[in-house]
Amino acid sequence: MSRRTSFTRSNRRGHARRRAGFSLIEILVVIGLIAFLTAAIVAVIPRVGNASKVAATKATIKKVNEMLNDRINGFRRWVQKQDQLAGPNNPPSYVTNSQYASSFATNPVQTRALAVKSAFRTYFPQAFSEFSTPITAPSAHKAVTESSECLYQFLTNGPLFDTEPPSAADLKAIETADTDGDGLPEIVDAWGHPIRFYRWPTRLVRPGGPPTGTVSNFEEVPLSPASILLGAAAPRGNVPTWQTGFPTVGTTIRPNPAHVTQAIPFSLLYRCVAVTGAGQTGATEPVWPTTVGATISDSNSPTSGVTWQALLDPLSVDPDDPLGLVTAGLISEPLETPNTWNTALIVSSANDADTLGLFEPYDTPNFGNLAQPRVPPPPGTDPTGYWSDALIKHITNHQQ
Repeated sequence: MSRRTSFTRSNRRGHARRRAGFSLIEILVVIGLIAFLTAAIVAVIPRVGNASKVAATKATIKKVNEMLNDRINGFRRWVQKQDQLAGPNNPPSYVTNSQYASSFATNPVQTRALAVKSAFRTYFPQAFSEFSTPITAPSAHKAVTESSECLYQFLTNGPLFDTEPPSAADLKAIETADTDGDGLPEIVDAWGHPIRFYRWPTRLVRPGGPPTGTVSNFEEVPLSPASILLGAAAPRGNVPTWQTGFPTVGTTIRPNPAHVTQAIPFSLLYRCVAVTGAGQTGATEPVWPTTVGATISDSNSPTSGVTWQALLDPLSVDPDDPLGLVTAGLISEPLETPNTWNTALIVSSANDADTLGLFEPYDTPNFGNLAQPRVPPPPGTDPTGYWSDALIKHITNHQQ
């Protein structure tokens, strides 16, 4: 057994003292790692939080959209039932209770169409003045919340028709708020902003193409099979224009608007129904037929060509006015763009409440009630002519 000496003990103590601390390099490495991890966490947490809010907002809008569609379908079944109860020669209840009742005897079909529009506006209002008993805006009310407050009111307290009554589980507490303190609840997104409700966003599907001139001096373009501007409320991409080439059977196109006469009251598209020989189209557009079902041959030789058939553009048909009887001259206020496909739009501006990209629902001078797109504010520019960077951020009921 060896014997410990005083030198051995002191040497060990000295070694322990030297290993008790960290060198400057070790400390700097640790600080660098901590700074890196902190920066990574700071960068990731907002993304995770924003993604969760996007998911929560989509879930809210999907739920509200289902409630709204159930009620709209119930309304349409109610209209059909009233028609059946009244019979073909008598005014149904929604006509007798409308401002159009006096014209039923002279034009019953058109009167029914107008009365349905009037009833739809009353049962699905996006402004306080449109309720059957108009709501007086409280002093604390802010106009930006109005369409959301209307949506909440008619979904929770409006006529049920033949649908299920609302329950406490339909809307969670976190999905409603009173952001302006006027005593009227709003449906809000996950950022706490009131969502917007557009009943007839028909100008997001424009058979007449984009507007000309300034937005504040907007003039409706006559309906034509021209370019179709599609936004959040549309289910398909633009229809390609006519051009020389080798179309196949089933190809659907729209002609140059300068080369076609509008089929009143609807727009037409043209589908390739037959290909002869090489099938190459001629260098000049044919004279397009304006009767649904009519055909025209587009050829550059006796042995080759393409046969086109005129079809009704489904986006030009209003589901509440399938015969195209409601025209702008018969409605004294801008309810909607007549004879255009439409469906209700529920939209959240996501995390930026100030860049909706659309005129607000209450802004009727700029057709905001129809979801007219806004131009970007100065000094911003956008090659599309619209505030597209704001529109891209939308979360809507047509993105499910």
